[in-house]
Amino acid sequence: MIHLSEVLGLPVLDASRALLGHVDDLLVESSQGAVARLVWRRRGQLSSVPWSQVAALSPEKRVVILAAGTEPQPVSGGPGEAEMLSLRREVLDRQIIDIHGRKVVRVNDIVLEGGPGSLSLRRVEVGLAGAVRRLLAGLLAPRLIRRLAAGLSQKAISWDYVGLVDPRSATIRLKVHQQLARLHPADLADIIEDLGRVERQAVVNSLDDETAAQALSEAIPSVQATMVEGIRVERAADILEEMPPDEAADILGDLSEERSRAVLQAMETQEAQDVRELLSFPDDSAGGLMTSEFFSAKDVWTVDETLAALRGLDEDLLEDLDEVPVVTPDKRLAGVVRLSRLLSAQGHVPVLGLCRQESAPLGPGAGFAEILATFARYRPRLLPVVDEFGALVGVINIEDVVRRIAGARS
Repeated sequence: MIHLSEVLGLPVLDASRALLGHVDDLLVESSQGAVARLVWRRRGQLSSVPWSQVAALSPEKRVVILAAGTEPQPVSGGPGEAEMLSLRREVLDRQIIDIHGRKVVRVNDIVLEGGPGSLSLRRVEVGLAGAVRRLLAGLLAPRLIRRLAAGLSQKAISWDYVGLVDPRSATIRLKVHQQLARLHPADLADIIEDLGRVERQAVVNSLDDETAAQALSEAIPSVQATMVEGIRVERAADILEEMPPDEAADILGDLSEERSRAVLQAMETQEAQDVRELLSFPDDSAGGLMTSEFFSAKDVWTVDETLAALRGLDEDLLEDLDEVPVVTPDKRLAGVVRLSRLLSAQGHVPVLGLCRQESAPLGPGAGFAEILATFARYRPRLLPVVDEFGALVGVINIEDVVRRIAGARS
């Protein structure tokens, strides 16, 4: 086992023991984690050789020796080198995503296994031991440093669970992209919140629209606004189209007027219209909290007909559906029925007869205090919002209220 801190700065000698320079970096084939090239510096110039041409590596003897016949090449940054991962410049001291632990950490040192001929990246160290090893590298003998570090906090992450964010190219490596997409949106939001602005943009750009929208929904409002401000207008529009209209409206309401207008213009006509209607209401009013994207049952339906309609419903609408509004042919609210009652009732029973006794529905202008009082008094999962004619125009879920309270506290 070898640490990168033990290798950096070692003298590099050719087969005749002439000094060529000092180790500056190791280049790794990121897909396999195998060290591909040794890089050293001399008088400001960088040179490299394939790792297969390294004859000896000894941190204890403080030396790297190249094989006979080795032909060093200047580091040019050409296509082959550009695709490799620089351990010193791109990993050491960088923020990384610990996919297994679902968090963002900083790399203090890197653990390698093997030796001359074959050297592989195994894990990164993020604990105190790695930091101390870096601090003392070159000042004390490697054996003594290892002994000191052995008594300190040892926190390492397997390379298989590491995600590297590359701010320069604003891309995230494929391995990480695939694993990030499988995280719960709340865990993904936590990771995004812990990253810097540029790194956030790199992660968001790596995700598909649906996954990015789910993560954005779970992030705190300040991060939501920063993320939407930092990406292309067209991409922002695509992501917001995947979100419920009320959540998209909340985010656009936190943007500059110019940016908000540009994103709305880039959105599809119907989605943009739904969001514009919600933006016309104050944030803490019923109109500002409600979503205009909801399912409603017709008052002439039976239980079987209602359940059949629910089975064909989009999964996003079903996710938080605990109660179902029932409406007349002219869209006036007739009542609200709990999903649990629908599931336990006989199929021929009219759905209207299962509706709970409804409190007076709220208008779009109802304030947040009135909304809270209604939820507290009647304990519904859903509050219908009607216009001046009694037509159902939106619903407020208890999750919307909790999210608004949490957002205000953050």
